[in-house]
Amino acid sequence: MTATGSPENPFVSVVVPVYNGERYLSRTLDSIIAQTVSDWEIVAVNDGSTDDSQKILDEYAKKYPQKISIISVNNGGISRARNTGVSAARGTFIAFIDQDDLWKPEKLERQVRMFSENDNLGISFTNESIIDGNGALVHEKVFALNNKMKGDVFEQILFDNFIPISSVMLRRSLFREIGGFDPQYSLAEDYDFLLRVVQKVPVDYIDEPLLLYRVHSGSWTYKKIDKITEEACSILDYWRTRDPHLFRNHPLRYVVFRLKFAFLELRILVKRSFMKPE
Repeated sequence: MTATGSPENPFVSVVVPVYNGERYLSRTLDSIIAQTVSDWEIVAVNDGSTDDSQKILDEYAKKYPQKISIISVNNGGISRARNTGVSAARGTFIAFIDQDDLWKPEKLERQVRMFSENDNLGISFTNESIIDGNGALVHEKVFALNNKMKGDVFEQILFDNFIPISSVMLRRSLFREIGGFDPQYSLAEDYDFLLRVVQKVPVDYIDEPLLLYRVHSGSWTYKKIDKITEEACSILDYWRTRDPHLFRNHPLRYVVFRLKFAFLELRILVKRSFMKPE
């Protein structure tokens, strides 16, 4: 399948926020370039990197001048970087990938086909596998997806976010309607963004791990789990204020949400103490 598009109006704009990503950035870009659908562009936003990320980006942009554009900004966080990338995007659809993750070659093609078969679809995502810093498989097919995780999923996402942001595709017009990512969040920004999206539109998924999510010692999950927890709980409490009736109906799920983060913090602290340098 080849999507209809052109270099002037690419079918899919892939937004890549970059901050000191030199270690894995080339592999991430290669996984986009290797996609089986050809009508795409990469909009990479260098968010004030101090390593060789800009050099790597410049090399790729020189090699693929019609396909890759680079925006360099002072460091302002991942939310602002993604918003900046989308503001420069030209595609009908937007896909996100973080600087250390990878896609399987058919990822974009499968999602474009899903949208072409369902005009009412608002947002698409895929399952994921976890890899380590060296690319070795850690956990295959992370999520046990089911029919409750498609269609109207606001309540499900509210208490247990199962949509990996690096697997997401949505229409650029919807991103603008939602208002993009909230810059006040820098670590749980995807949770806030996805809640605002799924409140408005139906969701569907591809139950295959087309995303390879990399977990390594430099991941924010390991470095700033306390801040992630703080932001996630703040977002949950915002919705609790907006819809207290929903939370009264699900008191146990609210408690479980907070316990999951407490357990995650403990598990990461334990892992840190045993983790060897990669």
